[in-house]
Amino acid sequence: MILILSIIFLIIYIFIFFESIRKISKGDLEYILFYICAGLPFYATLQAQVFQISENEIFVNLIKISKDLIFLYAFIIFILGNKISLSKRAFRFSLVDKLFLIFTFFILVYTVIPLGEADIFSKIIYAKNLLIIPITYCIGRNITFENRFFNKIIRIFFFLIITSSSLVFLEFLTSTHFHTLIEYSNYNLVVNEIDPQGNYGLSWSFESQESSPRYASFFADPLEFSASLILFFSFILFYFYNSFKKVHFIFLFLIFISLFLSFSRGAIVACLGVILFSLFINKKYKILLSIFLSSFIFLFVLYNISSEEIQYIIIDTIKFENTSSLGHLIEWIEGILSILESPLGIGLAMSGNAGGVDQTLKVGGENQFLILGVQMGLIVLFVYTLILFYVIIRAIKVFKNSKNQNKHISFVVACSKFGFILPLLTANAELYLFVSLATWFLVGNVESTYIKQLVEKKKSLY
Repeated sequence: MILILSIIFLIIYIFIFFESIRKISKGDLEYILFYICAGLPFYATLQAQVFQISENEIFVNLIKISKDLIFLYAFIIFILGNKISLSKRAFRFSLVDKLFLIFTFFILVYTVIPLGEADIFSKIIYAKNLLIIPITYCIGRNITFENRFFNKIIRIFFFLIITSSSLVFLEFLTSTHFHTLIEYSNYNLVVNEIDPQGNYGLSWSFESQESSPRYASFFADPLEFSASLILFFSFILFYFYNSFKKVHFIFLFLIFISLFLSFSRGAIVACLGVILFSLFINKKYKILLSIFLSSFIFLFVLYNISSEEIQYIIIDTIKFENTSSLGHLIEWIEGILSILESPLGIGLAMSGNAGGVDQTLKVGGENQFLILGVQMGLIVLFVYTLILFYVIIRAIKVFKNSKNQNKHISFVVACSKFGFILPLLTANAELYLFVSLATWFLVGNVESTYIKQLVEKKKSLY
């Protein structure tokens, strides 16, 4: 059964890859988003399934290379595939564009300078993974997709919610991790040289503090799955303010079930934050205030009537005394001390958990902001923070001044990027390829809409 399922996953991925290549070759660069949404959610587990079938690292590496190849190919088509030569094109750089250029410049500089203990090969691998972000933003910034394509992305999102929640519910019913069935730990041990950890022979992220299982569906781990649920939640929440239908309650229920079974406290809190944030940008101030008050009352009552186990979890989380929170705190302190000692950074591939990072050399790693700061200094940390700040602010403005498709996209960007702040504070969250790259592509699209609206507004004044 697992063999058949693995073959199905592989066939689906191959179809998605070649269909994306075919469309991109025709100049339909928006199909990089199709690849991100349809192919990257199961990208990591697919590698384990391919290794389980073939027991050959070459085939696994082909899957890995395919992801890099399609982004490189799309970027080359963007640069060279236009009828107007690059030298004759007129570019109007916005503030966010300039910040991304600075971010890219620092990545390239820190790749080549002899700083840090990581070797040049590790730096190149790490830089390659980072550079996919500005490439994705750049493509999203320079294309406009039609309603028909956006409707296709909407259908993919609906499909992902149904399939991921169905699989995670099946995991729960059988008390079996999907990752155990596809021998994910063996793949990590042989290919990635990562030893199995935890009571389930996978990693510590697959269990809670009380050793209860946490499930990840077909995503890499429960943390990546829960981060993706923030994006799904933001996507569905839009319908509750616009064109609401009863079926959307079903999708919301599936997301809540998945949040509970993946049990990431950060993602659960982030989704609650997204609700409050969405009320704010929709100017539902009375509801927002009532939710604040009722939440305090609810938490107070819950704490006093709940079991000692629940009280223990709440107190330890707040006081950073449980294993997970304490681990975050230690990594944060390491990162902060490193930045204070070396404000210009200690070198690329010296922090975090991304490919190319030697775990024996790394400093810190449980905070995306600090990871960038440790490696490339305070300037890059500040630039990355500014990008997120302006992205959220501009998405709110586009949301208020748009209708239909642009309104939906800007809502998703504003809410998901706001909700994603908490995972960024507690993990190397830009590693979550699907949610990271999908949102950065949409960020580029929102920035393009924002500039158009700004130009139209200036024209209307004359």
